[in-house]
Amino acid sequence: MSTGMPAYDESGDRSRRPTATNRTAAQVNTTALLDRLRTAGPQSLSALVQHTGLSTATVNRLVDRLIDEGLVLEAGRAAPTGGRPARLVGFNARARSVLALDIGSSKIAGAVTDLEARVVRRRRSAIVPGDDARPALYFFEALADLAASLVKDAATGPAPVRAVAVSVPGVVRRDTGRVEFAPSLQWYDLPLGALLEERLGLPVRVANDVNLLALAELRHGAARGRRDVLTIALGTGVGASLVLGGGLYAGSGGAAGEIGYTLLGRESLSTPWPGFGDLESRVGTAGMLARMRERTDALPDGFGPEDFLGLARSGDEAATAVLAEVVDDLSLTIGNAATLLNPELVVLGGGFGRAAADLLVPAVRRRLQGRIPLLPAITGAELEEAQLIGAAELAIDLAAAAPSPPT
Repeated sequence: MSTGMPAYDESGDRSRRPTATNRTAAQVNTTALLDRLRTAGPQSLSALVQHTGLSTATVNRLVDRLIDEGLVLEAGRAAPTGGRPARLVGFNARARSVLALDIGSSKIAGAVTDLEARVVRRRRSAIVPGDDARPALYFFEALADLAASLVKDAATGPAPVRAVAVSVPGVVRRDTGRVEFAPSLQWYDLPLGALLEERLGLPVRVANDVNLLALAELRHGAARGRRDVLTIALGTGVGASLVLGGGLYAGSGGAAGEIGYTLLGRESLSTPWPGFGDLESRVGTAGMLARMRERTDALPDGFGPEDFLGLARSGDEAATAVLAEVVDDLSLTIGNAATLLNPELVVLGGGFGRAAADLLVPAVRRRLQGRIPLLPAITGAELEEAQLIGAAELAIDLAAAAPSPPT
């Protein structure tokens, strides 16, 4: 992700944006103004000065430029308080659009949104590589084709796509957009950001899917207003994201949050984990279904996570026992992480985590009560298509700060 603006993982807290005095100052300060207008609604210029800490002259100059570019609109006058009513300006979410892409192991979802992450048009494709000898290339070409078609469609409207962000189930280098490790896609050391930029002619950011889930919940969902949050995504695999001090913590190599590789016992040290990690081999959906098969002689063809949840809710003995094991493993993981990190909130998301939150959340709370010094709040994720919303937010940060193209 090679842009001049602050990376998303450094700006999860939107209550106050950092400013700068170096050559990137205008871009950073523009982002600070736009974020305030996005989150707080129409503001007077004096309120923008007070919130951002910028000088009156700087705010006036940047606001005038943003009005010229269409990103900011005149919004009337404030109610009089004895003097001349203050001029109000507001954010114009329809001035530009962005493209968000969410990649799964067998599907691609794409959406063009405005600058408030409201969907304008969307498209989804199922991916079945079949006998293709190069499934990684096949998957990339399908992604690029879907993205190009959405960009082309948006070009016929009043707000063409200005930036792109991609959610990937793997380890991503945040500074380059290179996918280092995404085994479900058979992508290893793939320069996805650069390849898409070349194909689309647009700036592209690439990020881990759980980090984008956390970004979406931080800005729109269960984690709004929080500063220290652990988000855990339960699905085919298990991943996590850390928001610390209001910003996303990615680690030295961008791989923080690979919680699926948590080792849960001494026996875990004698087993290599080249694919699924120890935790996700137990509480990922494949692991849960394997546990069910050990307890049940004949599961119907196509038995999946929804069927498992249905049995657990109905009190089925085998499903209830497996769910209890999942709760124990998940409680050990959350308890250890909470003791180390002291988050104020744990959010359970992902396809299975969100669907099973009503069962998992109270059960984990009970298991951890009295076992660790400070038990964090635990809740289920709120948002459907959270990764897509997070990708839109990431692209919005890039598009809103970029200058308008010459006309």
